[in-house]
Amino acid sequence: MMLRGLASCAGPTAARLGAGIPLGRRPGAGIPLVQPPGAGFPLVQPRPARFPPGGSVRWAGLRGLCTGAGGCWRCGAAPLEPPGFFCSSCRALQPPDRRRDYFQLLGLPRRFRLSAERLSRSQRRLQRDLHPDNFSRSAEAERRFSEEQSALVNEAYGTLLRPLSRGLYLLRLELPAEAQPEEEEAGSQLPAGDPAFLAAVLRLNEQLEEARGPEDIGLVAEEVEARLRELTELVAQAFEQGRPRETRPLLSQMRFWSSLRERVKERLLPR
Repeated sequence: MMLRGLASCAGPTAARLGAGIPLGRRPGAGIPLVQPPGAGFPLVQPRPARFPPGGSVRWAGLRGLCTGAGGCWRCGAAPLEPPGFFCSSCRALQPPDRRRDYFQLLGLPRRFRLSAERLSRSQRRLQRDLHPDNFSRSAEAERRFSEEQSALVNEAYGTLLRPLSRGLYLLRLELPAEAQPEEEEAGSQLPAGDPAFLAAVLRLNEQLEEARGPEDIGLVAEEVEARLRELTELVAQAFEQGRPRETRPLLSQMRFWSSLRERVKERLLPR
């Protein structure tokens, strides 16, 4: 058996916290290396864990030991299974794990179709748990981790909330070797290669420029929203059918229609 608190992949934070401590007093000093059950596993250096009264000692397995960025910065135990915000032993808040994508962070399936209600519910729940006010009397490390985790959750929520940014983000996850930085820039340059799209763009731009009141602007807004709904559905189908490359031109068009929608909103604002 191995203690649940064994850390097989201690991170840089734990290393920094251990710096300057005499060797004889560092956690795990003088403890011999042990061989976990099962042939072929590497030797690991066990670290003492803080078990609750009456707690049990069990073998967690290497997968459970590497779910976060490393062992707990406070006690050396492994974080919880992803998303693993808190240590499974001492309940200390852990630093952000940059290996997780936004879907994992919010506990959502990695797919383009997402329930806005479920997304908001997940974000609110995490912010209640991670809000800095909850750690005002905690150690400085936990206060810093709380701010970082809370900011990361908000960033993930903002990215996944909008279909365009969600599609661009999912495209990078699906095709990391083909990621193109320019895809993320929400400029107004027209994508080439689709005469019908270009003709619609020119026509609606002219309508918006010539609009004399809310009613005229509203007609442009209705068509823009219809175009965005149609593209959103096509992007969803392409991802679901395993054709992520086909979403690139669709997302390019979505970017422009989204930009035009913002211009429509500006025209509708009272002057």
